[in-house]
Amino acid sequence: MTVEFIENARQSYPKQVGQFLNLITEEKLSHLYLLVGFPQDLKLDFARFLAWQIVGNDHRNAQRIVDGDHPDVHIVTPMTPGTALKVAQIRALTPEFVTRATESSRKVFVLDAVETMTTSAANSLLKFIEEPAGPQLILMLTNNLNDVLPTIQSRAQIVHLQSEQHSGLPEITNDWLQQAQGITFKWVELMMQRQIEAFAYVQAKLLPLIETVTQQQLFFRWLHEVIRDMMIYDYISTEDLKYPKLVGFYKSLRRSYTIDKLVRVSDNILADDKLRKVNISLQSRLEKIVLDTSIILGE
Repeated sequence: MTVEFIENARQSYPKQVGQFLNLITEEKLSHLYLLVGFPQDLKLDFARFLAWQIVGNDHRNAQRIVDGDHPDVHIVTPMTPGTALKVAQIRALTPEFVTRATESSRKVFVLDAVETMTTSAANSLLKFIEEPAGPQLILMLTNNLNDVLPTIQSRAQIVHLQSEQHSGLPEITNDWLQQAQGITFKWVELMMQRQIEAFAYVQAKLLPLIETVTQQQLFFRWLHEVIRDMMIYDYISTEDLKYPKLVGFYKSLRRSYTIDKLVRVSDNILADDKLRKVNISLQSRLEKIVLDTSIILGE
């Protein structure tokens, strides 16, 4: 029986699989790669596949990687979806970074969502990146290259991944991610400021960018993550926020509105799922969110 990540990697990234297998065979593999692209789960499967090729590509090792039970493979992801990689998670790897592989030719480290790393977390990594204790392969994964710290980008070989399984859709490129996320944040800002432009923004800016199901899913994920951050930013550390760069915006909202109003706005936005299930158009749903938010904040 084939372990799922093996088939996912082969089917989603056949070109990159071939390229990396050649690098491994020719012993030309670098020690640090930054894997950029969408979707996140397939990208992580690709990283597992590369780790499997390094430590021994048999079924037993594949299952050990899935179970997190291989001594030479260390996969670190945010502790909960939508949060940041913590400094403590990186520092916990120190004993592994300073020792050699026990069963394989090199150790493999996979760090997911590295765009969420704080400068402090990145600095904890740099020493090990620049002075490895032994043969290592470090795979860093991100959806958006522009959000990755320059100190990481400058030291890595950057590989852009585009899943073959998504080739029939408009490309989810880094440029699209950056543009769509920026427009999403701007729309939220206009809406929370009760600006009339928020209505026009729906048709003029948002709808042309979120035409496919995948794009719409990403948009609503970002929207829900911003709302989550807005409600809890002063209860958790900044590094645990999904979008720490928006803290100034969150603080301005707290100065302008009561917590009760912000909670009601949050509930209103999250209630959109009910509208989706009764087949109301996306434009109508988004315009309703703007209208209801304006009414709540204006009371």
